[in-house]
Amino acid sequence: MELSLKPLSDFSVLTDFRCGVQIMDDFIHHNLQSYVQQCACSPYYLYDENGSTVAFFVIRFDGLVLVKEDVRNKLDTQCGLKLPDTYPVDVYPSIEIEYLAVAEPFRLQGIGTECIEQIAALVDEICNRTDIQFISVSAYHSAEYSAIGFYEKCNFFPLEEVNESKDSIRMYRTRQ
Repeated sequence: MELSLKPLSDFSVLTDFRCGVQIMDDFIHHNLQSYVQQCACSPYYLYDENGSTVAFFVIRFDGLVLVKEDVRNKLDTQCGLKLPDTYPVDVYPSIEIEYLAVAEPFRLQGIGTECIEQIAALVDEICNRTDIQFISVSAYHSAEYSAIGFYEKCNFFPLEEVNESKDSIRMYRTRQ
């Protein structure tokens, strides 16, 4: 299936979009437009050769907080990114993926993984002249649905342990 990426400016392309995760569908249909208007973020969607909206996501500039020494050590062991011990900051610029959703009829067909690769290419294009090295995400996690395994499959690493009192965990990957 040939997919094309386009910035989302016409929210009507999401009118019939459903990913099957109720909290996400509710957000897309009731809050997305005002969220985009209020935040410094960029929404995109992927569509197929028939013009059907297959997936949707938002990206925005963010900061990856690496205060704890064990988190800094994870970067070294998990992705080979050695940060100097004397680096003057604990927050590193990143691009965050928000609200990644694949339309229900297209789930479990590799579309989510394709989205991540399209996002990585988009981030490379955006960050080509910057110091940004990370892509981050708050992976949704509940009793009914968890995106953690999907993001791990796409080479994201958790920055924290799963906490059942929270509905997401922060994860990251390097741009490469």
